Amino acid sequence: MFDQEKCDFCGKCLEFCPYVDYSLERAQQEMKELVAGQTPPMVGLCVTCASCNLICPTQANPFDLINDRQEKTGALGIPEEAMQNFARLHSLPTVVKKGKEGMPVLNLCIVGEMVRESLNNPLFEDLTIVEGANYFCTVGYIHLGKPSWIQKEAKRFIDNLAALGAKEVICFHDDCYTMLTTLAQEYHLKVPFRPIHLFEYLYRELQKRKDHLKRVPIRVAYQSPCASRYTQGKDIYLDKIFELLGVERPARKYERIHALCCGAPLMARDKERAALVKKWNIDDAKRVKVDAMVFLCPLCYLNLRKLCKENSINPILISDLCKPS
Repeated sequence: MFDQEKCDFCGKCLEFCPYVDYSLERAQQEMKELVAGQTPPMVGLCVTCASCNLICPTQANPFDLINDRQEKTGALGIPEEAMQNFARLHSLPTVVKKGKEGMPVLNLCIVGEMVRESLNNPLFEDLTIVEGANYFCTVGYIHLGKPSWIQKEAKRFIDNLAALGAKEVICFHDDCYTMLTTLAQEYHLKVPFRPIHLFEYLYRELQKRKDHLKRVPIRVAYQSPCASRYTQGKDIYLDKIFELLGVERPARKYERIHALCCGAPLMARDKERAALVKKWNIDDAKRVKVDAMVFLCPLCYLNLRKLCKENSINPILISDLCKPS
């Protein structure tokens, strides 16, 4: 949520944006226009990655202001077909696969079909696994310039998970973790269970098996999902996972706070620009000679896996990397 009282129009947020080449002066001017209720070019140029929230020195959340303006103006120009395709996710069959009593729930949200093979993993045994419309967090509406739809669906999502009666809910999809932590707090909604990020859960289970883990001595680039901009604290678990497995993560330009969007949010409205962003990312990974690119988000994986393979980079979901031998 944008906090106008915190914004001092420093312009650092829009100057930081890697997808435009803004001078500090232009960045400051467009922020003033945004706060004044105008629609400067950034509203339409925005990739919707939310990185500007991370860099804002006063934590005013400028992306939230941009996203609200996108909804009011339709400046993103999302094709109607793309909107309808996303809306169909509300009709996905709801599935509840019961696990052992007292075990956590694993929520797959709407990515179940994308990660089915990854669930064939001892780390997920005995969990209750849920997916489909009732457990769809809707955070992806950010990329369509429709943030109000997320708030409308938030209580339904939380209540449906709470009705399962679990003390812990593991979020396979990073968007769900964002909803249950940062966004739920902003919406003043109580979450009556502990949300567990997939990184935290995987690390916890690997720790139990640390004396029997097979080392994976590869160099990797990590592709951070856009939703991770809202929940930075959990990334420490990823570094711990890599350390446990013997994975090397060489420093590169486009990672951590400088991580790039996978390009998927651009595909429906500007395929040429999406291809350019993807190329920046893959070329950067090649520069540091990685063997693989590791993904948390299944949608990022689907969007970049072909390009990874074409450049001799092995695309791996984090859940597959952590599969015990």
